[in-house]
Amino acid sequence: MKYTLLGILFFWSFSTGLFAQVPNDICLYATPIPSVDHYCSGPTEFTNVNAEVDPNPPANSCQFNYDHAVWFSFVPLEPAVVIRVTGTAEEGTLVDPLIGVFGGTCDNLTQAGCTGNSSGLGVTELTVGDLIIGQTYYLMVDGVNGNVGSFQICINDFIPVPFPQADCSAGIILCDKTGFQVESLVGIGNDQNELDPSSCVGEEFASSWYKWTCDQSGTLTFDITPNNYDPNKENDDIDFAIYRLPGGLDDCANKELVRCMASGANINKPYSAWKICNGPTGLSENSTDVSEDPGCNDNSDNYVAALNMVSGESYVLIVNNFSQSGLGFSIDFGGSGTFLGPKVDFAVDAVAEFECDKTITFIDSSYTDVGNIVSWNWNFGAGATPVSAATTGPHDVVYESFGDKIAALTIENEQGCRVTKIVDFFVESCCEDFPDLDVSASTIDNLCAGDSTAVILAQGFNGNPAYSYSLDGEHFSPNPQFPNLPEGDFVVYIQDIKGCLDSTSVGLVDPPPLVVSAGPDLDLTLGDSTILNGFYTPPGPVQIEWVGNTDWLPCDSCLIPVVRPFETTDYTLRITNENGCTSEDDVHIGVNIVRPFYAPNAFSPNGDGVNDWFSVFSTDIAIDIDDLMVFDRWGNMVYRDRNVPLNNPSTGWDGTYKGKKLNPDVYIWVANVRYLDDVVIQFSGDVTLVK
Repeated sequence: MKYTLLGILFFWSFSTGLFAQVPNDICLYATPIPSVDHYCSGPTEFTNVNAEVDPNPPANSCQFNYDHAVWFSFVPLEPAVVIRVTGTAEEGTLVDPLIGVFGGTCDNLTQAGCTGNSSGLGVTELTVGDLIIGQTYYLMVDGVNGNVGSFQICINDFIPVPFPQADCSAGIILCDKTGFQVESLVGIGNDQNELDPSSCVGEEFASSWYKWTCDQSGTLTFDITPNNYDPNKENDDIDFAIYRLPGGLDDCANKELVRCMASGANINKPYSAWKICNGPTGLSENSTDVSEDPGCNDNSDNYVAALNMVSGESYVLIVNNFSQSGLGFSIDFGGSGTFLGPKVDFAVDAVAEFECDKTITFIDSSYTDVGNIVSWNWNFGAGATPVSAATTGPHDVVYESFGDKIAALTIENEQGCRVTKIVDFFVESCCEDFPDLDVSASTIDNLCAGDSTAVILAQGFNGNPAYSYSLDGEHFSPNPQFPNLPEGDFVVYIQDIKGCLDSTSVGLVDPPPLVVSAGPDLDLTLGDSTILNGFYTPPGPVQIEWVGNTDWLPCDSCLIPVVRPFETTDYTLRITNENGCTSEDDVHIGVNIVRPFYAPNAFSPNGDGVNDWFSVFSTDIAIDIDDLMVFDRWGNMVYRDRNVPLNNPSTGWDGTYKGKKLNPDVYIWVANVRYLDDVVIQFSGDVTLVK
């Protein structure tokens, strides 16, 4: 292991601007999909919002613009995949998704399949066959006309069957109970009168027919699932029927109905009333009925009883998409009975060792009890030379790369019956005779202490590309980018196709934490002002914001402002530095409410300049006297004035009533005094008028 001191230098433009966008908007940074065996992401797990235009987009026949494309990588373990991108699942927002699948490397991509348009329903499906099993493929998702939003990806690999046929006479022959997926159901074929109008499935809308002959007697169960299945929403209404073919696989004219399923929606009733008849359908050993009519009746559950097959008898299944959405379905078989067909098998042997760059031999041992095997389709998987073959063999194959390998053989007999076997094995490394592999890495540290936004970007040199990368030495991916990392020490591993390894140590260092203090808590008396002693570290340009009642805070962007609160309050000092890091602290200011007040108990309005006026007094926390009233002993108001200035000995009552001097006596006064905090307090008392 070697340690590399890293700075911000690298082999192409590598800046913070790169990671302001989504991290996988170029092929090189494709997000790995961990498995394609019935994989579904979260409904809004992925997005193409802020994805930038790919500077080097691959050619495609669907005329993608790659406006906001995002990339994913996957490794199929079977020779076909069906991919569904849903932009409107739950909170998803990508209205019209587009899909492209590419093979090769990011600098030399070859189109494997694409969708030229979207359904407009927020769901787009693509089936791609003839894949090299075990090889990395790249999935591109974009939006029509530059649409952006969040979306869900579902992907499943499978062994394909021939394209759906909408007539019984041309029905696809099944030779074993391997499940499969159908991308699309459209059309009703040439024979439009194949169904008995009196049966539960009385009319074809978008159909496909599948035939088989029972080999070993026993039960047959299956589950048919619409491709747009969502347990919380209305899905495609898939109906089916099974017929016995008394004269064999070609006897469609005399077919006999043995199972019929047409349950579905109840029009004008809430979804909750017929949810049980929505979604998956099929044959079940838990069901006892042999037919369910359209709608969702009291005893309907979208399943009918398992079929008891008899050895030598032939059957045909019609699958009908009543909803006519154009979408297809998947089917998985069960039960104890088997289908008649050729038996596919092969052995894998090594001349010397199971090692890359060494010869490995594939030997066919398939056989059939019915007719002859007429075709062989070998798929030797990723890194193989040759990658495929079309004869019985044996075949000598050399793998240029090490690791887990998968090979498949599909055979077909004279009746058009196809079966496939897949074998996985391991090819050891062979890196002794090759130049040393090297790896370097560059980093973008966290902008703020404690964040997990740091990035490591690795690059391989020498060795034997293509490279794969890892941070744990176990789970490798072709993506050299590792985003969303915390502070710490990491080891970046690289592996080439020969199994050679190298690593380098990388340190991610956080900047000093932004520490903020709003100063100590304070206690004041109403009317007092104080200084808030704000402080932050480390020093540098910042944005300052005091959060609280700014009516009492003349400068909310000053670090050390003066504040004069009228009641107990809290202020928050929020500091944001040049990197966008934010820190804050609170200060509590307790305000003791004291309202001083004084009124004389006597005055002598005799013109001598001393105590000639009656008024009331306070400190500067009082604003004025809203209302000052004086009454004689019989309750007659002898004086009233409003908005009387406070603390002025020459204002107030001069001892007269309507211009006449009143006699000495005791008088009652009432004063409504307004304070700084806009609170009005009423005071009252008596005053003696003397000569």
